[in-house]
Amino acid sequence: MLNYVKLQAQIEKLQKEAETVKKRELAETILNIKKAIQIFGITAADLGLTERRSVKSGRKAVKSKTVNAKAGKLKSRGRSKTSRVRGADKRSIVAPKYRDSATGITWTGRGKQPKWLSAAISAGKTLEDFKI
Repeated sequence: MLNYVKLQAQIEKLQKEAETVKKRELAETILNIKKAIQIFGITAADLGLTERRSVKSGRKAVKSKTVNAKAGKLKSRGRSKTSRVRGADKRSIVAPKYRDSATGITWTGRGKQPKWLSAAISAGKTLEDFKI
């Protein structure tokens, strides 16, 4: 039992020592990085740290194009730069055409009919009843 207590004390001491060493090495690393950034003029874009904006398209959020500033190339999933840019231009916000007056839920009239509308039509209502 005494060996266990001694080992636990040693572990605690080593963990404190490791935390001190980690803080010191982290500070040194940050200093070195800052120096390299100053010397070489490195930007966040060079490191790939720029934020990506998301564009809502239906239910899924689609990542917008991201350009590698240094190479001038588009990071893509096998598509060319022009096709991704053209595809982004075609997307637009469509005004809703149908509304459920009870809940306020809307539908643009594009894509698959939502369940709330299908159920109401099955119950005897018409599509015209929900027209805005």
